[in-house]
Amino acid sequence: MLSHAHKETIRRSWKLVEPMAESVPDLFYKRLFDIAPQYRPLFSEDITAQKRKLLAMLSFVVKSIEWPEEFWTDRVAADQDLVMVVAALGRRHAQLYRVPDEAYAPVGEALLWTLDYGLGEAFTAEVRDAWAALYGVLSKCMIMSRDIAGSGAVARVAR
Repeated sequence: MLSHAHKETIRRSWKLVEPMAESVPDLFYKRLFDIAPQYRPLFSEDITAQKRKLLAMLSFVVKSIEWPEEFWTDRVAADQDLVMVVAALGRRHAQLYRVPDEAYAPVGEALLWTLDYGLGEAFTAEVRDAWAALYGVLSKCMIMSRDIAGSGAVARVAR
């Protein structure tokens, strides 16, 4: 899980990212396709919509971790529930897009590189650790949701 320090670091660093947020998806996808060109075919030629989705998801995740602890016991609409949204994203990545488990590592690397490039000196070891922890939680949730849905590694082994 994310510590309070991780959450605070992510919130602070995201405020620095927001003024340049429109360039984040360009940097991210350029880096991803540079380090893992084998995943380019998983995307359409025009990834404009995908870039908007990436930025919206990052913003949503940061907003979601800002919720005070007491809000986690309140009823939340499914489209505002971080766990539900990330789980659904994981299932779509597995079932519709056929994203392999191996893709999560270069995606995390591209995200951290993008933040490092964009934040410069503000991308400290503390910021790197916090974002790496966040990505670790999100990617594990996506993989677990795929497995629970019966389309992932657990289902393949059972066949």
